[in-house]
Amino acid sequence: MEIVRTKLLGIQYEGKENFLGGTRIAPAYIRWALESIEDYSPYLDGFYKPYKDLGDFYAKWDWPASKFSRILESCLRKKLDPRDRMLFLGGDHFITYPIVRALRSVHGDFIIFQLDAHLDRRDQFEGSKFNHATVMRRLEEDGFRVYTFGYRAFAKGLEYTHDRTFPFDVLEPMKATLREISSPIYLTLDVDVLDPSIMPSVTNPEGGGASFKEILEAINLLKGRLIGADLVEFSPVIGDHYKSGVNSAILVRELLVALKYSAS
Repeated sequence: MEIVRTKLLGIQYEGKENFLGGTRIAPAYIRWALESIEDYSPYLDGFYKPYKDLGDFYAKWDWPASKFSRILESCLRKKLDPRDRMLFLGGDHFITYPIVRALRSVHGDFIIFQLDAHLDRRDQFEGSKFNHATVMRRLEEDGFRVYTFGYRAFAKGLEYTHDRTFPFDVLEPMKATLREISSPIYLTLDVDVLDPSIMPSVTNPEGGGASFKEILEAINLLKGRLIGADLVEFSPVIGDHYKSGVNSAILVRELLVALKYSAS
């Protein structure tokens, strides 16, 4: 009997700081869209099935971010197996915070790759220090080494950059970084890194983004090196949700295939 080591968990959470809502229902929409695409990836030469769907973690509407984070991290610490390769479906980008803190307890140190139109490094946003706009700052304060690729918008004077933040381009700085590091990697993929013509259903679209092919190639570069990944910030209630949902599902397929390479 085959032991399935690639697993998927939806995280139904979005903070009150979101400009527009809807990301908490993305896991269900993506699962539905996943049924409309082929099982086989011609890009990574693999099937995304079999994988184990663990269902959803549901965060109540009245939970503050600190409570959500504490509960999810505690639950994951009890359930995670270091042999598994997990894909998490958000939800807004704050889900990455409790996820990677829990993963560190079973995997030890690893590096975070962030694909995102935004830096997410404010100290606080809308009066809160824990939300989608502050998440990478909080992780770096916790000692995580975060590389950001493809950002093209940030709050100057409120956010910082450093030698691991790369504007506009994804592939070339990622290739250069991969040549320099040997550490395992966690990938957090905010779908607004894509150009809005490809992914219109996001809360904060930013023109001039990455092409779909670039993101597929970026995932391909990471196969065999991932300990886990998340896909966040797709909102099925905004814009052309069907196109965005199917494209999100294709990215989920590619991530599951890439994680299978890492688990084998």
